[in-house]
Amino acid sequence: MTMEEKTFGTWLRGERRRLDLSRQVLANRAGCAEITLRRIESGTLKPSRELAQILLEQVGMREPELNRWVLYARGLSGYPIQPDGPTPAKVESNLPVFLTTFIGRAKEKKEIIDLIHRQRLITLTGPGGVGKTRLAGKVGEQILGEFSNGVWMAELASQATPELLPQTVAAVFDITTQSKISYLELLVNFLRPRKILLILDNCEHLPQACAQLAEALLKACPDLKILATSREALKVMGEAVYHVPSLGIPDEQATLEKYRQFESIQLFDERASLAQSDFGLTMENIPYVVQVCRRLDGIPLAIELAAARVDIFSIEQIAAQLGASFDLLTNGSRTALPRQQTMRGSIEWSWELLSDAERTLLRRLSVFAGGWSVEEAEAVCGGNGIESPQVANLMTSLAAKSLVSVNQAVGKERRYSLHEMIRQFAQDKMEMEETENTCRLHLSYFLKFSEQAETALHGPDQLDWLTRISEEQDNLRAALNWASRTDTEAGLLIIGRLSGDLDLCEGLDWVTEFIGKPESHKYPQARAKARLAHANYLWELQQFDNARAAVEESLALFRGCSDREGEFGCLMTLGSIAQFVESMDRKVEYHGQALALARSLGDTQRQAQALSGLGWDRRDADRSTKYWEESVALYRLAGDWRVLAFLLGIFGDTLLANGETKKAQVLLKESLELNLRLKSKSGMEFVLVARSRQDLMNGDFAQARAALHEWIGLAEELGNRMGLLYARTRLGYVALCEGSLEEGYQILCETAFQFQKDGSQNGLAFTMEKLAHYFVLTTMHERAVRLIGWADAVRERTGEIRPRIEQADVEVDFAMCIASLGKVGYTNAYNHGRGMTPEEAVALALEEKGD
Repeated sequence: MTMEEKTFGTWLRGERRRLDLSRQVLANRAGCAEITLRRIESGTLKPSRELAQILLEQVGMREPELNRWVLYARGLSGYPIQPDGPTPAKVESNLPVFLTTFIGRAKEKKEIIDLIHRQRLITLTGPGGVGKTRLAGKVGEQILGEFSNGVWMAELASQATPELLPQTVAAVFDITTQSKISYLELLVNFLRPRKILLILDNCEHLPQACAQLAEALLKACPDLKILATSREALKVMGEAVYHVPSLGIPDEQATLEKYRQFESIQLFDERASLAQSDFGLTMENIPYVVQVCRRLDGIPLAIELAAARVDIFSIEQIAAQLGASFDLLTNGSRTALPRQQTMRGSIEWSWELLSDAERTLLRRLSVFAGGWSVEEAEAVCGGNGIESPQVANLMTSLAAKSLVSVNQAVGKERRYSLHEMIRQFAQDKMEMEETENTCRLHLSYFLKFSEQAETALHGPDQLDWLTRISEEQDNLRAALNWASRTDTEAGLLIIGRLSGDLDLCEGLDWVTEFIGKPESHKYPQARAKARLAHANYLWELQQFDNARAAVEESLALFRGCSDREGEFGCLMTLGSIAQFVESMDRKVEYHGQALALARSLGDTQRQAQALSGLGWDRRDADRSTKYWEESVALYRLAGDWRVLAFLLGIFGDTLLANGETKKAQVLLKESLELNLRLKSKSGMEFVLVARSRQDLMNGDFAQARAALHEWIGLAEELGNRMGLLYARTRLGYVALCEGSLEEGYQILCETAFQFQKDGSQNGLAFTMEKLAHYFVLTTMHERAVRLIGWADAVRERTGEIRPRIEQADVEVDFAMCIASLGKVGYTNAYNHGRGMTPEEAVALALEEKGD
């Protein structure tokens, strides 16, 4: 069948199957009967404009192509043949997909797009419910192709803490940090080289913080544009303010077709048809529809709420009840209502029409922050008058009445949310006892959620759980806030279980708050878990002494509770600390104990973790390889792909550094593929380090630099301080090899100072070896030999073996120094270096150059 002969029904059936959707599922999403969709696919029925638009949106069609596809669907044009030439690359976006059509606003979209072309900050203002969010999203869809790095929406309605605003926006781009680097700085670094339209939605909650963030980002990122929605302007220099008007309302008698041209009437008609399939505008009911739209000032959300009631009331009844309700709200005043009062009046009217069960559920749903699933609603809102099986039906009813919003990205579970005005309204309706009970159930659910996640994050379902944790960030914050006021034990457990997958800065604040509560000592097991999380946070920041104090308390508490799994985690953390501040022997001791414990538990994943730790001891290369090979096999068995990807990178880079190139490339290739599939940034460390190492060996300095810079950017974002410092040392060495001696020297001096500050003996020794190479290149041979002597002494003491390729480089430096100093001079300088303190070594490397 040629494209010209292809019917819309045939095309739609193919798209539905491509998305793995049954006919019933797509029909449900489109709000039509399954038989209707069957007839469309068979070609015996042409869909209406509204239904065609919904169906096209559900299979991923976006403007500007949407209109011509609607014409094709209705049989008014041929197949929209793509122009010759390569298909353009898909531009990324996180714009939400709504299950109802977007009505009108052509004039507003054009005007806003014109502003975007001329200005860099545009704020859409207007009262709640006027449609700012949907309009911003539609504008974003229409000009998506103009922004090579996409259009992204940051939803701020559930955010009430100004300090967390940059973090909330950063999460849109999957930016996390495990350090004290500010989210603002990370956002700037991410956005500066990109051409992006950023939509900041619902800024009225944090107007000053949003204004400051927008101004900072726009000043630092030349190709960034921001489209904000707010009930008031941000008042930032250069801001273009666009007041979003209400939908047009007829003000005079007209024909039915004339009435249909008004967007408020179109919206009422379309939403009423969803509530009652046989609804239609007639000359008999149109005066009452006009009356309703006028009474509601053309505010889209208010109109939707009213239209959703045609299933139980006539249009005449709706118009009469609205009039009575608004008169009551204004003490009988007939003067025009302010729009904000109109919106609240509309919600109040809809509220009064709900059944007791619907009101109860709506109140309880307001406890959720950032949305919820059916399962979550059943767990949190069921009981006390509402049986859990009733929740889904009641929620469907609330959605049909436009009080609950439904959103579903392709391939993801359907999630629900409340418009912020409705959420605030419902919360105001809750009595204290109901609030406390619902918040308690919300906390209980996410406490159980954290328990499930703790295990699932190390198994084959980890990718799904990472997505779930990302989606539930606002709910987890809400749960922790409630725990902070009412349940210290629950807070300790949640932060202890999810610490590895929460942002470090925020997580560190939470864990510090909970362990600082005197009552935390009443819950030894929960405190032990939180203290271990605390230790790991401090370890990430290279605060070794504080980390050791935290983990030692945790270990004592776990042993007191006979919690052997907790004891295992403490032993692993103690070993990680020992590797960098004590010796490899101490690390092996701790990780050997951990391995014995994991084997006694029969725990595959923990055995893999302990074996991976033992593999770092490279004093016996064959034994190290054996440990890592066994660890890799066990991680595969456990289905822990994230850690497997990281370990394959370490293993591959180690083999490459020891000259086993062929085997290394196999491991590194798999590591790269896994990390890309998992979207793991941390797992890319050794893949990129190995890439740089290989490029350096091939003499491709530019590519060696590029790989290191890529990892340095990720390390800064992740807060991986040690990985960052090692990469900086490697970058300094690449500069030396390239001939950029002063650049390399400055980088290495800065890194040496930071390693000394952190107390990392191994890191400092690694850097001193590279500084020694600089002094060889600048013929300061005695200083070079002293630094190598000091580094050798550290490596012997700590058990950190120099890889074969790096050892070969050092031996070349040795030969040049011996040729210059003679064997006696070389030996004296070397022995002198071995006896230096770290402070003396750093001072020698950083002192004014010249023998």
